[in-house]
Amino acid sequence: MKKLYYVLLMALPVLYFASCDDDNNLPDVDVSIQVDGGVSVDGKIYVVQGDTLKVESINVINNEEGKEAIITSATYSWDYRYAGVSITPPFGAQFVTDDMPLGQHLMQIECPLYAVDKSPAMMYMAYKVDIVETADDIPDGVASTIVKVDPGIKEN
Repeated sequence: MKKLYYVLLMALPVLYFASCDDDNNLPDVDVSIQVDGGVSVDGKIYVVQGDTLKVESINVINNEEGKEAIITSATYSWDYRYAGVSITPPFGAQFVTDDMPLGQHLMQIECPLYAVDKSPAMMYMAYKVDIVETADDIPDGVASTIVKVDPGIKEN
């Protein structure tokens, strides 16, 4: 009888691995951020030095009709340095540019992403931010306060 228990005990891990699903069924979403204090021109955010760049909201839309997708927090970094975390919707943040040098900077946002009938995922976004001396230094083009992200999938 003991041998039967040992055989059953050894069969449990096999049953567990046979039932695991590693399809990485990742969410199909569109993402945009709403900013204030800066404008997006040709995929880059421009801010006049001394103004405060505010991320008003992060918007996630599930491309599967009738199904929801959400984020539960947003962790912000500025020039690869941790800047803070927002755990309440709409997951905003602000960056005061008074003492920041002119030129290009990098704003990064990391969010856990959940969608109905999909595997949980981590969403990483990076935005080039150019701090300029005056509003005249912002290039001509279509300026917007909504910055869209073209999501891509990168599996590790």
